[in-house]
Amino acid sequence: MPLNPAIRAPYEPINPAQNKEIFLLMRHALGLFALCLATLFMAAPLAAQQTGEGGDEAPAPLVIATKNAPPFAFMDTNGEWTGIAIDAVTAIARDIGREVEWREDTLQGMLDAVEAGEVDAAAAAISITHARESKLDFTFPYYTTGLGIAVDPEAGGGWLRVLRNLFTWQFAAAIATLSGVLLIAGAAVWLFERGRNEEFPRDPAQGLGDGFWWAAVTMTTVGYGDKSPRTLGGRIVGLIWMLTAMLIVASFTAAIAAALTVGSLGHRIQGVGDLRDYRVGVVSDTTGAEEMRARGMRTGRFETVNDAFDALLAGRVGAVVYDKPLMQWVAMQDYDGEIAILENAIGRQDYGIALPTDSPLREPMNRSLLTYLRSDDWNRVQNRHLGRE
Repeated sequence: MPLNPAIRAPYEPINPAQNKEIFLLMRHALGLFALCLATLFMAAPLAAQQTGEGGDEAPAPLVIATKNAPPFAFMDTNGEWTGIAIDAVTAIARDIGREVEWREDTLQGMLDAVEAGEVDAAAAAISITHARESKLDFTFPYYTTGLGIAVDPEAGGGWLRVLRNLFTWQFAAAIATLSGVLLIAGAAVWLFERGRNEEFPRDPAQGLGDGFWWAAVTMTTVGYGDKSPRTLGGRIVGLIWMLTAMLIVASFTAAIAAALTVGSLGHRIQGVGDLRDYRVGVVSDTTGAEEMRARGMRTGRFETVNDAFDALLAGRVGAVVYDKPLMQWVAMQDYDGEIAILENAIGRQDYGIALPTDSPLREPMNRSLLTYLRSDDWNRVQNRHLGRE
């Protein structure tokens, strides 16, 4: 039975013209797909290159906070930062392949910026302390020093200082000891002479006074002759006293002379123990200020070490305590011998480069720093800024 035309129609063969059109569409689709794959594979290396993976793009510079603290950080005549700390950071940055961007700030501002992560590091004369280490990280120390004591070498000199030394406990102790020895010698001769020599009366108060007078006259070899022992025991005491007195006179003369003149030969402040009698000038928010506060010293606070030195020369403070190398630099540059820095330093200070806590720069900077500190460049830097090898 023949098929119904309505049913036979879907099984009729495709027109050749339609077959060719479908083939062309498929070829175009395959070409477009291949083009997309090629574009994708070419874009991957390009993206990696643009993100710095194997590319030549330079890393960002290190942002380093600093402050004027010669000879560790200061601007030269060309307006460029230089100094011991500056040269150290520059050498480290060069070794790890980074440039440096300097940002000037105050000491507290530097530390706050490091703690907040606003800068990569801070470098100047920054002491490594327990309080700072609790908030920041530091590199290895690159310089070790201590706090210095600055004095006015002309303060209280000459006869004024000698007269002042007459009222010191050293001079009083020397006079008291000498008086005691004279009293012992006078009492010994009086014990033998009382009742036998009218020059030494029996009354203890008067007799001891006369014995004291005799001992003093004999020791100084004045030789008034108004009193002299007459008994055998008294003369033996007198002979022993005359021989002993020569040694005593030499010793006590030296002690009294030292008590009177030691201050004239040197400054009245010789160490940290002498600062308790004076008001001490310190620079605010520095290790020196913390040290003096911990020792219970009376202090006067100043913004800069120059302000403190001016107060010292004006007599408003008796001494200035600050980082020793910084004081030596300022005294040499600005005060031309008007300020004296004592030889002995107070405690120990280690200068380091401050970093944010857990900074990834700490290890590479430490390795570079250790290499730098063993180089000839480090010796040349010290010689240039401190005048020594």
